[in-house]
Amino acid sequence: MELIENSGFAVYGGQSLSIPLLVSVPHAGRDYPEIVFRSLRLPKESLVRLEDRYADLLLRKVIGSGFPAIVAHRARAWIDLNRDENDLDAEMVRDANPADYPTPGPKQRGGLGLIPRRLASAGDIWKGQYELDEIQGRITGFHRPYHEAIADILTQMRRKFGVAVLLDLHSMPPIGNVPKGDPPHFVIGDRFGHSAASPFSEMLIHQIQLAGFRTALNHPYSGEHILRRHGRPKANIHALQLEVDRSLYLDSTLREPSISLASISDLIGNLVRILSDQALGSATLVAAE
Repeated sequence: MELIENSGFAVYGGQSLSIPLLVSVPHAGRDYPEIVFRSLRLPKESLVRLEDRYADLLLRKVIGSGFPAIVAHRARAWIDLNRDENDLDAEMVRDANPADYPTPGPKQRGGLGLIPRRLASAGDIWKGQYELDEIQGRITGFHRPYHEAIADILTQMRRKFGVAVLLDLHSMPPIGNVPKGDPPHFVIGDRFGHSAASPFSEMLIHQIQLAGFRTALNHPYSGEHILRRHGRPKANIHALQLEVDRSLYLDSTLREPSISLASISDLIGNLVRILSDQALGSATLVAAE
């Protein structure tokens, strides 16, 4: 398996491009720069709540099959790859003038902007603020290269196959009570059709249900910055988000992998293969038209 290590992330299979599908895992990183721990107001253990805990291990089948993937090693607490560069909370910047920053959206107001600021029920994460230059260094050294790598691979795929698909893989805490029926094990997001053509989402739902799991589409997670930035279905570049219930592959504490990890990894690998086959079929149809 070809591997390219970058600062804070790794790219697998990005040169041979065996299929027109790239899997990204932006939130499973467990690499915490020392400044993170020096700046913490909360206990170190609290940062696990920001992680998509061990979601990178769900790619064992994908990577072992030689399929393209990009996996972040740097922790989300450092900078959130699923936020726009401009989603910076002014409260995180020393001597910032709020008037110089965009109006905060719901994620920033909740403390989960580009640099996470708060954890629900725990309060502020950090002892103080950061210099703007330091945050800009995180953007130029990690956030921007990650997205440039995704964009470059998708462009190459589109050129080679006539189509490209990004599957952005996340994990979620078990969903509680829902208005009707039982909560889903998997949530597929396509930003309500804006980031991917509906047949791709429909295929994911169908295949996951065939495997015996419950699914939901776009509720409660429809996709964030990664889908907004990279999904361009009119150009035949499609981006989907897949949220996996952590209780499917972690132990009862939701902290360590369980014996079920292998079977969920196999399922993810099968979904990638089937989505890729569907993408190739759709490209053939477009070419025929």
